[in-house]
Amino acid sequence: MKITRLFFMALASAILFVSCSDDDSNTPDVQLGAYDNGVIIVNEGNGAAGSISFITDDLMTVNQDIFGAVNPGQGIGGYVQSMFFDGDRAFIVSNGSNKITVVNRYTFEKIATIETGFNVPRYGVVENGKAYVTNLGSFSDLTDDFIAVINLSTLEVESTIAVNAIAEKIIAEDGKLYVANGTYGEGNSITIINAATNAIESTIDVGISPNSMEEENGFLYVLCANFTEASRLIKINMNTNQKVSEVVMTDLINAQNLAIEDGKVYFTINAAVFKDNLSATTISSTPLFTSLATTLYGFGVEDNRIFVGDAKDYASDGEVFIYSTTGALQKQFSVGLIPNGFYFND
Repeated sequence: MKITRLFFMALASAILFVSCSDDDSNTPDVQLGAYDNGVIIVNEGNGAAGSISFITDDLMTVNQDIFGAVNPGQGIGGYVQSMFFDGDRAFIVSNGSNKITVVNRYTFEKIATIETGFNVPRYGVVENGKAYVTNLGSFSDLTDDFIAVINLSTLEVESTIAVNAIAEKIIAEDGKLYVANGTYGEGNSITIINAATNAIESTIDVGISPNSMEEENGFLYVLCANFTEASRLIKINMNTNQKVSEVVMTDLINAQNLAIEDGKVYFTINAAVFKDNLSATTISSTPLFTSLATTLYGFGVEDNRIFVGDAKDYASDGEVFIYSTTGALQKQFSVGLIPNGFYFND
């Protein structure tokens, strides 16, 4: 009897082990929707309408106007500026229409539209259970910009944060918001906000206009440039809110579109793409390659691929060029009007 009981216990354990092993090794990845595992392209469009394109991760297929395809007869508004994610939701920011369209990021089915509380919204992030969206305000006033705070449960703007400076690109990290106080060569600082209290903690002077930022290993890297001076790469310690280094890019004017990937720093000047080590104390003035873009407008680096959005003449449908990180052209696709940003959906 004892032997029989032990035998059945061993048999049951073996069956359970095989079952668990099979589940771990053979369960296929479940695709969460038609637009999972690929690249979302925001096409800024014009004052009447923008659009969203999607390129599959294998670079074999491009889908145009995916929001319109899934939601017939509806639109996302004009001058679509950017997108940000919260779990399985995507927030599409349209500053020409002063609204944000919320969709499922994998199916692009519309969830809601937020249409009050904005004045030329630009970029957004999620932190501390809320969304924070920068707003330009009046084009003629550089001090009226603000951040709209969105309740993620009700999808309503519940409060605002006055920045008292330009409020453009924004990054969230460890309960803090980092706001670039610069655009089109104007401005010269970074504002740091406590997301729990909505209070400004400090302002860091970076010398000239900050146009793009990346977080890496506890440091904020800020690319700063205008139309007359040497561009600069600023490194800020995010624990102390102190600037720890500055690389002046001699002979490189108006550098844009900072991206960091695998210990390398990437940026653009006109149609040229530059690459160097993130730890470099000087930046080479020789580009990695010059892209085929007539008007390089959107830029991104992900998974050993460089994505370039070409706005062309701002009136014709744009193109996307995809390069390896050595500068070899891999693919090109026609997309919508004025492709301005890439968002990686995986």
